[in-house]
Amino acid sequence: MQYLIIREIDYDTLDNSYDVMNQTTDINKANDMVQGYNLINKREDTTYSIVKYESPLILTKEMEVA
Repeated sequence: MQYLIIREIDYDTLDNSYDVMNQTTDINKANDMVQGYNLINKREDTTYSIVKYESPLILTKEMEVA
């Protein structure tokens, strides 16, 4: 399982933008990363968050319902 650190920039006249800033498999490290990004962030229009990412399940022929 991966934890993605996401930066969201809120624009007044455009849709918000989202960027993956970092990733880790350790939730404690992910929390530390977000705290670090928030500590150095000087912009009021920018926020950082954690998203838990799991690889999608790929269905095979054997899994199909007849």
